[in-house]
Amino acid sequence: MSAYELIQTIDASILDKLMSKGLLRQSVQRDIEIYEFYLKERKITTCMQARTNTAENFCTSEETISRIIKRMK
Repeated sequence: MSAYELIQTIDASILDKLMSKGLLRQSVQRDIEIYEFYLKERKITTCMQARTNTAENFCTSEETISRIIKRMK
């Protein structure tokens, strides 16, 4: 099971509670949003182009996108 699949099984209110208690990084929601955008782009373009499009859409580096993808897989 990937990290993304595991996160999807957790209720949103529980995720919020874990983040408010400091047990989960605040950037998890952003990472989920980025990964979901990447997955949508991946369906219509190549892997590298999907990564570039995601980086441009979220105004961040491709390196950051690569790390998020790796964490979520």
